[in-house]
Amino acid sequence: MSCGGLVDARITVSGGNELTELESLQEWLTDSAELRGRVMACELPPPPGALGPVLDAILLALAPGSVATAAATAVVSWLRHRAGGVRVEIELPDGRRLTLAADRVRELTDAQLRGQLADLLTALAPAADAGAASVAEPGQASSSRATAGGRGRRSKTDG
Repeated sequence: MSCGGLVDARITVSGGNELTELESLQEWLTDSAELRGRVMACELPPPPGALGPVLDAILLALAPGSVATAAATAVVSWLRHRAGGVRVEIELPDGRRLTLAADRVRELTDAQLRGQLADLLTALAPAADAGAASVAEPGQASSSRATAGGRGRRSKTDG
């Protein structure tokens, strides 16, 4: 995984305005009390002529139990509020990649949504278990390009 640090998941967004969507997801995740200090920005150097770094991915330090549950719930909830073909890809340390699409998540019944969350939690569980042993200080990363936090608060009804 790029950006280094002690992370259990690298999250990217495709479709729509990718940078805006990724920033929105980062804010959504940092609004969750269970995830505060566990969400980091993987930033690239600014392109020539631009000011400031560019958000490339969201890094997430997981732990068993409520942290993995909060992460899965937040990602699925965020996707339900997206329009069009927005997709979230979650890359795990073992190389597995999980892809969720907004158009498919929005169409799920309550029972199907619970099943989707259960599947996502099952996939995140090994990373969360490993993260509990390796992450001593949530929010700390070994790379200078990984920075903690979001960019402010916003309502969960923002689309």
